[in-house]
Amino acid sequence: MTGVVLAAGEGRRMGRPKLLVPVEGRPLLSWVVDLVERLPVDERLIVLGAEATAIREAFFSSRGEGAHLPWHLVVNEDWHDGMGSSLRRAAEAVAGGMLVFLGDMPWVPEAAARAVLGRAGDRPVAPAYRGRRGFPVYLPPSLRPALLQLSGDRGARGLVGDCEVIPWDDPGVVRDVDAPEDLPGRVRDRGPA
Repeated sequence: MTGVVLAAGEGRRMGRPKLLVPVEGRPLLSWVVDLVERLPVDERLIVLGAEATAIREAFFSSRGEGAHLPWHLVVNEDWHDGMGSSLRRAAEAVAGGMLVFLGDMPWVPEAAARAVLGRAGDRPVAPAYRGRRGFPVYLPPSLRPALLQLSGDRGARGLVGDCEVIPWDDPGVVRDVDAPEDLPGRVRDRGPA
């Protein structure tokens, strides 16, 4: 099982490298990376793109030896094509099942990730908040051929129709950061995503 973090997007609406923006005193991406490091996975992979150099230099170069398992960094040169291209790059690098996270979702509860991991098998699995499917999403090895065909911004949504859904009471499984108004202090004003 590989913990996969998709972190290739440009973050245009944020107006600066989104994954390095401070959230509660830490870079946005660090919340997701730290969560994946606490999980019992065999490998860890992150797909970088638009800000690959800045993220690698500002974040991963300083972590080095401290990480529980080393991270495999994959650069998606086609990041501008969308999430489908990043999932394809992850599938090219991973032969088994993937537990997929988005780099801009710092509030995913560890318990939700462990619940999804605990149900990993032959079907996709995801948590859902009030009927809205969230992350992380487990993608079984049987989906790899279809993932290798992905392109554009489609992602894997069309591939996980037979997804096992775990109802989850925490909006962190669906809450992301896309723009300045999504940062703490402003999110509470408009409620969960």
